[in-house]
Amino acid sequence: MPPSALRFMRHTALVALLALGGCGSFATWTEMIPSLPSLPGLDALPEFTILDRLSGARTCATVKEADVRQVNWTRVPEVNMRVRDGEFEPMIVQLKQGWPYKFHIRNRDDSTRTFAADDFFAKMALIRITIDGKRQDDTCVAKIKIPAGKSAELRLVAARDGRYEFEDTVIPVVGMFSHGASGLIIVEERFGVRYQ
Repeated sequence: MPPSALRFMRHTALVALLALGGCGSFATWTEMIPSLPSLPGLDALPEFTILDRLSGARTCATVKEADVRQVNWTRVPEVNMRVRDGEFEPMIVQLKQGWPYKFHIRNRDDSTRTFAADDFFAKMALIRITIDGKRQDDTCVAKIKIPAGKSAELRLVAARDGRYEFEDTVIPVVGMFSHGASGLIIVEERFGVRYQ
């Protein structure tokens, strides 16, 4: 299928979703999807209300403060990412569940870039977010905006294994109305971890 057709389908889906969300007749995403017995795993779709996502009400993974104090942040693995000409590099990042990490994201472009990773941010225990040297108050976010020529640093613990998409979009739902680059963060399962 050509990319323009995929983009049209994404846009159409979002418009329909927003229109239905405004009706108030559907409380959750799974209620908006018709019952299709041929689709395995339909019951496994996440339960959250549209209003919760749009209003910013979120729940995110956490780590005990005593455990955070044990981390020597000068010795944890670092992920260095940059945005140049609208592309994230590297596009695929691999982490190990249960490990602390420092993410450095440098925006080398002339315009603000958005690192939108809703599921990733919800399932990783974000300890600190610093943008352009300024520590942010909120660590339970769906996206971060990085001004032109500036950097962001994220301190986190990879609390849950899985595959998490990220992209440069202003809408916190990955895959809808993307106007920029995208990529994937893979958190490999590790047995015996404390936070799951």
